[in-house]
Amino acid sequence: MNNKTFSQQRGAALIVGLMMLLALTLIGITTMGMNTMELRMASNAQNKSNAFQAAEAGLEVGVGLTNANDVTTNPQVITPPTLVNAQATVESVFVGLIPGRGSGFTAGVACPGSSPERTRCAHFQVTSVGQHLQSNANSLQLQGFYVLAPRGQ
Repeated sequence: MNNKTFSQQRGAALIVGLMMLLALTLIGITTMGMNTMELRMASNAQNKSNAFQAAEAGLEVGVGLTNANDVTTNPQVITPPTLVNAQATVESVFVGLIPGRGSGFTAGVACPGSSPERTRCAHFQVTSVGQHLQSNANSLQLQGFYVLAPRGQ
């Protein structure tokens, strides 16, 4: 090659190469941003799931430890289960006594399986709030239930 060939080139290949490099760089930056967003979304979903599981575990403990013989309107604060990265706050509240079979309550339905002379049906509501410890993810779960208990004297 002689000097005449080099002087006729104007650098078109260099410009095309730089444009391709710029396009690939933009595609790479966009892909990294999308991956970061997907990772954040997956992390948030996992944190919400942990909070939900803590609230569900709190409900199970609350229902299991509710004392049917303590039918006062004072809420029972129950020690929640210990979980990794999440905690629950559990409270059980006595709502009221439901009449035995033969007497109606809401919508005319009697407390199932009860005998008005020997038993009473106590209505409780357990509230459990699960919270993920490293994020703002939380879950509120409510559970209402009835306990058939011996009639007090």
